[in-house]
Amino acid sequence: MRHSISWKKSVVITFLMCLNGILLAQPVGYYNGTENLSGEELKTALHNIIKDHVDFSYSYARDIINYSDADPNDPKNVILFYTQVSRNASNYGTGGDFINREHVWAKSHGYFEDIRSMNGDALNLRPADASVNEDRSNLDFDNVQPNGTRHPEATECWYTSNAWEPGPLTKGQVARILFYMATRYESDGDEIDLELVDQLNTFPSAKFGKLSTLIKWNNDYPPSDFERRRNERIFRIQQNRNPFVDHPEFVDLIWGNREPATTSIGQLTMQPEKPLPGENVTISCQVSSNNTPDSVLLYWGPDYDSDQQFIRLNKTDDLYSGNIQINELPNKMIYFRIKARSGEDSTVMRGSYLIPEIIQAENITPIKTVQGTGSASPLLNQQVTIAGRVTANFDNSLYLQTGNELRSGINVYGTLFTGKVGDSLVVRGTPLEYNGLTEIINPGYIYNFNNNKPVEPLVITASQLNEDYEGMLVQINNVTYNKPGSVIPEENATYTVTDNTGSVVIYINRSSRLIQKKFPSTASNLVGVVSEYNGTYQILPREIKDLDVPTAIHDIAQLKEAITVYPNPVQNILHISDASDLKYIRIFTVQGSLVFGKEMKTNQVDVSSLTTGIYLVQFETTKGTNAFAKFSKQ
Repeated sequence: MRHSISWKKSVVITFLMCLNGILLAQPVGYYNGTENLSGEELKTALHNIIKDHVDFSYSYARDIINYSDADPNDPKNVILFYTQVSRNASNYGTGGDFINREHVWAKSHGYFEDIRSMNGDALNLRPADASVNEDRSNLDFDNVQPNGTRHPEATECWYTSNAWEPGPLTKGQVARILFYMATRYESDGDEIDLELVDQLNTFPSAKFGKLSTLIKWNNDYPPSDFERRRNERIFRIQQNRNPFVDHPEFVDLIWGNREPATTSIGQLTMQPEKPLPGENVTISCQVSSNNTPDSVLLYWGPDYDSDQQFIRLNKTDDLYSGNIQINELPNKMIYFRIKARSGEDSTVMRGSYLIPEIIQAENITPIKTVQGTGSASPLLNQQVTIAGRVTANFDNSLYLQTGNELRSGINVYGTLFTGKVGDSLVVRGTPLEYNGLTEIINPGYIYNFNNNKPVEPLVITASQLNEDYEGMLVQINNVTYNKPGSVIPEENATYTVTDNTGSVVIYINRSSRLIQKKFPSTASNLVGVVSEYNGTYQILPREIKDLDVPTAIHDIAQLKEAITVYPNPVQNILHISDASDLKYIRIFTVQGSLVFGKEMKTNQVDVSSLTTGIYLVQFETTKGTNAFAKFSKQ
């Protein structure tokens, strides 16, 4: 992990070239489960889809919005939000004509500056002229003219002492950003609940207005290609979307008392899920209607509203489906649009897919080959293509690993597209050594195959830490900290942890997710990826939970919140009594070694691969708390 961040070079430009055009639609099936819903039910369903995004620091968000809001005619510039003028993206500063990162939902409405996921959420941040941003301050939004004051620089904007009216090119965008924030943030973990209200002067509460005006702006000023492109670009980075850009009609269904259409499309799927160029795919969906639909048509092509190619989907049992061939080139987008019509009623569902390259297995270099057998990579300055699962993601880098074989992990540095932990990535870049750490830098190609199957950490002792583990996810059991119970300050700093074999260094960056959290007061198990800096091997914890992994079964026995699991003993499938509020499960041996971890999708977990013995279960809830259980594996 670098101790200073200065990556610049051509990373963003490389990816602008790699993307090859405007990306404008949502992945196939992203909004499955929202059909026929309205009101709080729809809001909750959308919240569950878009929560838990890949979070970045507010500092790093500048690089994200420089990409998401780049001028289509000059990628070195950004389009400033309220003025809609193009300005050089390096011109950030305070006051005057410098660029600020504008929180559209002002962070003083709820005071979330110290909540990383909220403060750095790029979907709420826009590049803005600094002086305009200062004048807008934390005002609520409402119609002002002709009674207010026209802004002298952002001449399409008007304001009073309690409201700001943006220009016609940004009114709809403001509304959809605020609707996103009110849906995304619902008091999960340390996040606070944000709500929209039909009033002004809402500061300093975690509320924003004026709701009725925002509903009208959303309807009167629909999403532009620029707004859709921005949504797609942030999705590739944060792995979540603004649903009101993809479906502006959701606003009226939630806040406008509108009833769902009598015809709806749901359970949209594509098989295979990740087709290659030239492959045949099957597109399927369910259509719900009061009457048998007159037609269900699938349109597809290289543009958002492509209609040159279309087929009629045929019904088999409860599904409408059809087969098409992927003829677009790698790194291009293909867009799908399904239109179902029943009498005068019709509805549309969209999807999109970024086509991967065809890469033969023999052209993928194993990570351990890149790492080599010595202290430096034998493939320095040579382009390689590697594949692995994400074990850690930081502001400007990620770590990939393949299994638990020694030298099977590596750092990828200088990329916006870090993926989620457990995602399967293919990366093309150049190996370099940075102060002893082997890195793949300036990746010119990254494709995320998702899958969400986290790599389990390799359990080692402090005395074992060496070059063989560089880039790998490890766990050191029963460690104590040199600053037990102290708050982690906002600075680049190293700390010492000790087990019964020796001591190791952990490094925490000033933009880390651990800032303002506390070190454990007692012995715990430590998890993190192994980095190197000037000959010193370091553990990089990814989040505060990495510092406080339970050490033994008595730690669980002392905790109050418990979840019932059954059957117990179990042979194959472990059932959870109530998984509705659970988002992640970790299974440990009684010695504290992590042997299983995954996101909770159902109330069942396959434990057939575990050996016979007693296991501890740690559940992470949607509120950020932990619940526990134990079971016996036969």
